[in-house]
Amino acid sequence: MLKLVLAVVVLAHGVGHLLFLGPSLRVVDWAGQTSHSWLLTGALGDGPTRAIASIIWIATMMLFVAGVCGYLLGTPWWQGATVAGAIVSIVGIVLFWDGLASSSAAFALVFDAVVLVTLLLARWPAAETVGA
Repeated sequence: MLKLVLAVVVLAHGVGHLLFLGPSLRVVDWAGQTSHSWLLTGALGDGPTRAIASIIWIATMMLFVAGVCGYLLGTPWWQGATVAGAIVSIVGIVLFWDGLASSSAAFALVFDAVVLVTLLLARWPAAETVGA
């Protein structure tokens, strides 16, 4: 049961990056998100910056979904995919902080940090816990 709960929570977080992707693709306009980057927009312009944001959010979602699938299947690479998803998410949040809904971004940043600490420092969950 714990395995399923962890999978659902991490999957929801990964798919939740749709909240950042939608505005970067200009598909939706919510929470005043602009996908503006304090680092990239001035140098590259709005269009290329939105493209980079979209790539980051798609990659983040794909990595988290892959990590959860690997976790549920007991593969040896699920932790690497999940850690990569958290790192890409953090990079995106930092780059686009001023163009994201701050409460969503802050929650995602904290969740990503918990994922990294849990998997890299605490080395949890143990293989016996997840059935690997």
